[in-house]
Parts: sequence; structure tokens; C-alpha cells
Amino acid sequence: MLRTTLLACSGLLMLAACERVTAALAPDTAPAVAPAVTVDTSRKFFGRETFTIVLEQTGREVGTVTMHYREWGRRSAEITKLINTETGKVTDTRSFTNGAASVRIDNVTGEVVVTENPYYNEAAAEASTSADDAFGPTAMALMSAEATGESATIAGERCDYWMILGAKKCVAPWGPTLQSTMEIGDSVADRKAVEVRIGDGGPDSVFVYVPPTEAVAPGSTPTTP
Repeated sequence: MLRTTLLACSGLLMLAACERVTAALAPDTAPAVAPAVTVDTSRKFFGRETFTIVLEQTGREVGTVTMHYREWGRRSAEITKLINTETGKVTDTRSFTNGAASVRIDNVTGEVVVTENPYYNEAAAEASTSADDAFGPTAMALMSAEATGESATIAGERCDYWMILGAKKCVAPWGPTLQSTMEIGDSVADRKAVEVRIGDGGPDSVFVYVPPTEAVAPGSTPTTP
């Protein structure tokens, strides 16, 4: 049986994209004109509009984490498939953001957790008036990360290494983290990109959740759990 939990949080989620409006005159009443273009002034979290990154994780838990991003990072989805090499525990989850809501689906237990952000509208208003987009080195500096002076090319993308909150991260100039290494107890957890697909924001299905419908016998009345 699926369980849905509604929680409140103060963390700021990624912002929804501005609505784009187009207008055109009917050809039988006026000459054809180009549709009006509305400039997207909302904040950009990455320097690419749509992309997908596949990361390979090693350490105590091994497997893959696939990140899908759309609308300059204002919408995102994460597919996590890991197995604990010591306990055999399987992690198989899908998470995505949709406006003020963040949804996490556990494919093993069937649990669905919906986290609402009560400050979403306020944050969206602030970000829509921001003149600067901050990603890559600028974002690291704002978070007081320390540059190590090292760099690498991972999955075809150049990145620079930073130390932040005990983790060593290789961040591309346009924003995404291509490698993250952290010591956890007596082991080292490492996520490293093995594929970067620019222009691929992932399938539409990863950004929605549709509760399954239960079969109902003819003549019976459906019950709500």
C-alpha cells in the first residue's frame, strides 16, 4: 500500500520557469507577424538549459545516480540505484521538484514523500528580480568553498576542484558537480560522472507521479486507504 506523507520545510527549492506568452494576428484580418517573445528573467542555476548527468558511485554503496535538469536547473529529477556491499540493502528511488513541491518515490517500499516549501512564492519573487546568475566558481565562492588549484576533464567536461563541507568536488564552469568525494567513517564515497548529455533533460515521465489505480470488482465500491 502506498503511503504519502506531507511535510513542511524551510529549504528553498528550484524555481519554476516563467510562463511564455505568444501572440499573432489572424491572417484574414492583418498581415502575418512574428509571435511576441517574452524574455526569461528568472534565475539560472546552470549555464546550460537542459542536460543529463550519469554518475557512477563507488565505496560502501555502489551503483549509479542519474540527474536530469530542465529550464536552467529550475526543474530537476534524480534517479538513484545503489546497493550496499556490506548489507546488501538496495536503494532504488526517484525524486523530482515541481514548483513548491518536492516528491520522493521509493521503488522498493512504495513510500511516496511530498515535501512542501512554504517559502517558495517568496523565494521565486526574490529570484525573479535578481540580476545575476551564480554558478560554477561564483557559486562555490558564495558558499565559501576553497579552491584546491586542481582541475580535470571528466566525461568530456572540464572542471575545477573545491573543498566544501568536508567534500572534494569537481565543479564545471557552467555549474554541475562532476565528481564528489567524501570520507564516511572508514570508507570513501565517490560519485563521478561517466556521461554528460547536453540538450537532454530526461523523459517527461521522471517529472511526474501518477498513483496506481487499484482494480475494483464489478458492483463493488472503491475504498480510500
